[in-house]
Amino acid sequence: MRELPDFDVLVDMARHNPKALEDLRLRLTEQVIEAQPDPTKQQRLRGLAFQIDMERKRARNPMAATIKLSEMMCWKLAELNRCFLKPEDVFEEIVPEARPFTASVIPFKRPAH
Repeated sequence: MRELPDFDVLVDMARHNPKALEDLRLRLTEQVIEAQPDPTKQQRLRGLAFQIDMERKRARNPMAATIKLSEMMCWKLAELNRCFLKPEDVFEEIVPEARPFTASVIPFKRPAH
């Protein structure tokens, strides 16, 4: 994977060559996705990259985009926390038909010896 340029270089790119900075961002994003060997996870990463790109486009300015992306990360972290604290609730949401069945246990009478 390619190394990220140092901070000062990135600042200079943002000020003087934003197109090059955006090209770098897209290339690095693609490298991260391609480095994932599982095609299903690649697809999920592409979906996340798409969501990020759309939020950035919808934002009025870079600060608004930063705030929105920060909210997205906090939301995902809260979901992950819920998975750790109440995994049974999450499992029921994913597979509702997997709820445990209830039944009455009827004792068998032992045969007389």
